[in-house]
Amino acid sequence: MKEGYRLLGDFIRQVDVRNTDGKEENLLGVSVQKVFIPSIANTVGTDFTKYKVVKRGQFTYIPDTSRRGDKIGIALLSDYDEGLVSNIYTDFEVKDENELLPEYLMLWFSRPEFDRYARFKSHGSVREIMDWDEMCKVELPVPSIDKQRSIVKAYQTITERIELKRRINDNLAEYLKYIYFEQAQTASETLSLSAICKYVSDKAIFSQIGSAVYISTENILPDKQGISSFGTTSPSERVTYFHAEDVLVSNIRPYFKKMWFATTAGGCNADVLCFRALDRKYSYLLKSIIYQDSFFDYVMSGAKGTKMPRGDKTHIMQYQIPRFSESQLNKFNSLASTIERNQAQNRREISTLENTKEMLLATLSR
Repeated sequence: MKEGYRLLGDFIRQVDVRNTDGKEENLLGVSVQKVFIPSIANTVGTDFTKYKVVKRGQFTYIPDTSRRGDKIGIALLSDYDEGLVSNIYTDFEVKDENELLPEYLMLWFSRPEFDRYARFKSHGSVREIMDWDEMCKVELPVPSIDKQRSIVKAYQTITERIELKRRINDNLAEYLKYIYFEQAQTASETLSLSAICKYVSDKAIFSQIGSAVYISTENILPDKQGISSFGTTSPSERVTYFHAEDVLVSNIRPYFKKMWFATTAGGCNADVLCFRALDRKYSYLLKSIIYQDSFFDYVMSGAKGTKMPRGDKTHIMQYQIPRFSESQLNKFNSLASTIERNQAQNRREISTLENTKEMLLATLSR
């Protein structure tokens, strides 16, 4: 064992409190992003007394690591006083918070190296799991409690700054949405979406497009939140080659409202619709049109399929939009470009802060 490292089992203990009252609210799951999320499990006919109760400051992890993209689902409950989780999950807590801060331990779990460790230590034939014994054998550095508090505070400060920048960008997007709506109200005519844009159909082998950026439906975030990261694919896959300022929309389950205003060139798969303005003067307008909830409602009105509905491409291009005069368009573009510059600056700062968080996590093992 490395100098200064300790066995995690010396600091934690399992918790198994059952929902004996049969409460049915605040059912939680755990994501591979290592946060608690509302449970999407079908609970019809469920015996809720079998669920486990997890309380603020306690951890929940999913022992099964074989179906989660080489990641382990583990989270620290901090947003609720308590919640309910499946009885197949494992709950635990820190024995003495004067020796090990739960927040510091969560930082250790957040490192990509821990995901790799968990997968390596998982075993089983049908399902590979990291059981409680293996969790207790985890080795980690345990500095003084003051040093732990200092590390956690630094990480939380960076995280709060990132959230602030994201909220500012969300507010700017809503403001642009309002500007578009205000301008649209004065338009006396409408025209089809196809009058200002087209579908991008340029295909290429991914390795030949000169970009490492790959977008699929998996890495476009719901509710028009952009992308989580750039994806990966086979170098030999044929992709749609998109440019900066194109608008990418996931065409699977359009009600998730997944879209991204491309900030760089790259390739996307066939399940992503790529819209390109016929003239650059329509780029901001196109983004604002697709950002509207009414656009996604319209797409769903013509979607085909029940379990995995997909938008109908012909139907989408018939979407009616306001006809802006040249003066209206110029005014809109002036405001939109200013907003986009501010958003771009915030995105750059967020990227820098995210890198700083990664470096801070990397220093934990030194």
